[in-house]
Amino acid sequence: MVRTAILSRSNYRLCKQYVAEKVACAINKNSTDVVNDFIANLKIGKGNSINDIGLRMPLNILQKHFGTNSFKDFKIPSHEITTTQLNPQHVIIHLNKYDFINDILKNNIGKTHQHYIQDSKPCIVEFSSPNIAKPFHVGHLRSTIIGNFISNLTNFINGHVVRINYLGDWGPQFGYTLLGLEEMKSDMSNNNMTIESLYNAYILANKMANSDSSIHNKAKSIFNDLECGNSTTDIKNLWNEFKSITINELEVIYKRLGIVFDEYDWESKYSKENIQDVLKRLNEIGLLKFKDDGSTVLNFNNQEITILKNDSSTLYLTRDIAAALRRHKLYDSEDLFYVVDNTQSKHFYLLKSVISQINSNINIHHIPFGRIHGMSSRKGQGILLDQLLNQAKSTMNLKRKFSKTTKINSMDDNDIADVLGVSAIIINDLKQKRKKDYNFSWESALQVNGDTGIKLQYTHCRLISLEEVNSNITIPDEVVAECFTETVALDLILEICRFEDILTETNQELEACILVNYLFRLSNCINKALKVLNVKNSSSIIAQQRILLFRRARETLSTGMKILGLVPLKCM
Repeated sequence: MVRTAILSRSNYRLCKQYVAEKVACAINKNSTDVVNDFIANLKIGKGNSINDIGLRMPLNILQKHFGTNSFKDFKIPSHEITTTQLNPQHVIIHLNKYDFINDILKNNIGKTHQHYIQDSKPCIVEFSSPNIAKPFHVGHLRSTIIGNFISNLTNFINGHVVRINYLGDWGPQFGYTLLGLEEMKSDMSNNNMTIESLYNAYILANKMANSDSSIHNKAKSIFNDLECGNSTTDIKNLWNEFKSITINELEVIYKRLGIVFDEYDWESKYSKENIQDVLKRLNEIGLLKFKDDGSTVLNFNNQEITILKNDSSTLYLTRDIAAALRRHKLYDSEDLFYVVDNTQSKHFYLLKSVISQINSNINIHHIPFGRIHGMSSRKGQGILLDQLLNQAKSTMNLKRKFSKTTKINSMDDNDIADVLGVSAIIINDLKQKRKKDYNFSWESALQVNGDTGIKLQYTHCRLISLEEVNSNITIPDEVVAECFTETVALDLILEICRFEDILTETNQELEACILVNYLFRLSNCINKALKVLNVKNSSSIIAQQRILLFRRARETLSTGMKILGLVPLKCM
């Protein structure tokens, strides 16, 4: 899947546009399409030096529009673009170093990048989506972290995203939980039920079902009565109470992770009685088939797919079809993203295929990810997310206690430790390939050394501290590019410049690790520059220019961290 990034006209983009227009003019093809093609393919490459700045363009892109293999006489009529040279893969377009530095540093990347398109339709991102009556275990962590990152990225690029948490409150698990509570002879009043007691009841009922097959049938029967409206008032009240307890528990976790949803959606919204219009539409376009056993199937691609069982209960696919159509109508959205693990690929292929038959304007995008192995809530072996977060906070508190660089701050120490722990967990996950499976381990999840979330937070805090220590130095209104004569300064400027290209690539692939690895490289450049580019003992003009450079670096780092779901700290 390739998505087109819509970014505001930062000065880096304006720089690329200027070059693209000059190149287009040189080949007498100064059309909008050609210029945009050049802009998309112009990038800051490697090999730049303190005396030479160059944008790279793939040779095949220029050849596509130039129409010849011969570039010996290719010249660009501009005093700001001095020369061009060829290597086997790229055209190198050299720029005026001082103009380039001026353009990059006078731009506030963290603010001017964001561009809200008034006429754009919102993207809907469904993620997290745990089941009711179960604590939030680490198995849901990837959907939550990846979904939040995709939502943040989409919002940053076009400012139009709807975050939806689609909770599983509909299915036999409700029956299992109820039977488990009965077996435990639990007091089912509001004041006595907790998420832990519901979870333990669910586990107990599943264990009971291993030796007694009737348990499964009883659980199904309880759910079927609920879906068909045949449950008693007490049972309905308990079901609603399970939902309430679950939401209260989840909100605590989401708050710690810094995640806010625009809507909580429920599978129960899409029972048979509530989706008659959808069933009617499926029948009208000839997809429904009614079986002799009382079930209803989709006759699709020479196969039969059950969407209503013979007891009239719906299936996951049925509810997803109805939910997608509702969301399209409610939000006028054409792109629906589902952050769900790899094992559900067939399900979303079917969903995409069926939806395309009903409404060709709706685009279903499955964002698959690898699973975290080594846990199963059904067997009672799940690692609860609050356990992981609490352990992470304790670890960070301990490390801060014995660290010489720990600073006193108005922010509560526990809050700082919690942010650091969450940062470590998020980056540990997002630095890996999205589709990669991995085995959960406490050691890797709470790693603090090397390329980690702690490193990003530490670098951000160093930049904050630099400005605080030098608070008497004002940020200059003008850039004096001649002040940047050190190699580390140019390296940092170039790394800041690459941010837009990285966002575009990250958006196209929806791979957080691209952005994560970029921020590690940026942090390395920042820390190298901090060792060389002294502020305190420099002349006034050089000190101001260096503070400006470090401010731009911090804005870029902070923006990238926020997209990944981190809260940048001011001190640690």
